[in-house]
Amino acid sequence: MRNKFIFLAVISLLIFIVFAAAIPRTTNIDVFLLKGVMSTRIPTATGFFKFITFFGTPAFFYPATAILSLIYYFWRQWRGFAAVIITMVASWIIMEGLKLSFHRNRPALDPLQTASGYSFPSGHAMMGTVFFALLALWLIKKVPLPLRRVIPPVTVIFLFLLGYSRIYLGVHYPTDILAGYAAGTSIFAIFLAWWKEK
Repeated sequence: MRNKFIFLAVISLLIFIVFAAAIPRTTNIDVFLLKGVMSTRIPTATGFFKFITFFGTPAFFYPATAILSLIYYFWRQWRGFAAVIITMVASWIIMEGLKLSFHRNRPALDPLQTASGYSFPSGHAMMGTVFFALLALWLIKKVPLPLRRVIPPVTVIFLFLLGYSRIYLGVHYPTDILAGYAAGTSIFAIFLAWWKEK
């Protein structure tokens, strides 16, 4: 099983590299897709996606990570406590390093929110993938069996909406989001490989 997780991490990393290498060649496609999504804006959807996008902000991740790690701590699951903190902190450092490395400016096509920092990869997509995958992993171990089957698809749908919200609001290109998903999946797969190894 551990080898499968390592394989997933490598494949996801390669996908990220492909998106990173293609940035200069995908700008026109990115702008075309971004304009297409932005053309669907309506007040109800705008309110919905502004709500969804909150779950990819530091204002959410800091307390949510603390709560999830403390749950492990109070249940005396020390490895889970340390693993959640280490994984989230490492993900944040990697994300910021990647943004500084690629220096991709954010779209300037009528954004509906103010977003600081660089655009590639999307922190919402990357950090969201890591955190909500960690949360799903914990829930799967705790909820009754019938509900366990619901958690993975619900997590995937939510992550899609989180990434889509950034495009809808005009603060990320589609390739920023896809690269963020790939990077986040790679980090989570490494976490799983490490977790199973212990």
